[in-house]
Amino acid sequence: MGKKARSASGIQKAADRKVDKSSLPPPPPPPEEEHGSSKILPAPALPGSGFKVLGDEGYDDGGVADLSLLVDLEDSVQRRKRGDAEYFSALKGDLLPRVQTGPLANMPRKDQKVHLAQLLFSEEENSEEQCPSEVYVDQVDGEEDRATVSHRSDRLANARTALELSLVLGESACTSLSLAEICKRRLIFFGKDGAEDSLRCADMAIEIAGDGFWDRDEVKVECEENPKVDEKYEKNATTPALANPKTLKLL
Repeated sequence: MGKKARSASGIQKAADRKVDKSSLPPPPPPPEEEHGSSKILPAPALPGSGFKVLGDEGYDDGGVADLSLLVDLEDSVQRRKRGDAEYFSALKGDLLPRVQTGPLANMPRKDQKVHLAQLLFSEEENSEEQCPSEVYVDQVDGEEDRATVSHRSDRLANARTALELSLVLGESACTSLSLAEICKRRLIFFGKDGAEDSLRCADMAIEIAGDGFWDRDEVKVECEENPKVDEKYEKNATTPALANPKTLKLL
């Protein structure tokens, strides 16, 4: 057992670290009950928003529930693994992974996740990224104006930032999605000249979503503006992928 605090400030700090169980949010539902956006809403979340479900009663939530599941996947795993008391004590004590330096350093983990979601999912209307991702159309012809090039560069930089943030927060699902976004946005920025780098990111995204293991150091290279792949690098895949049985037990 640790030593008991004797000073008034120490006693206060110890009291602040305690978690009031009555104030905790309800525990996450069992994995088999996590329906995400497949659950039909009886009414739009906001008046005038949402899409009517064809052939049924109710409304689609536009992917909001799926987004929430995706961004908070690791936290749900930690709550099931540690238990609510230990998880929220760690959260309150700022012991869970988050960015500790740079412009996001003063943000708590929850706000950093909101920022991550904005980097990945905020799209402008008529964005060139909204075209079907399974159909490739070369959008680089050398005639782009400065504003277009700048916009594409910023979108690619945002995807790299999202990847770096996902790795720090320990969110594997967001890491996979960030790599997929880098793949897509790199093609939009570089055209066919960026195909090799884009396919490398796509392969990593698939690997993280698979049933094996993946190498965090290998993925981290893609956070760089001009990633340099060491041909002699020996892969050390030790992180369980999302469909790995070890991961599925807690998802």
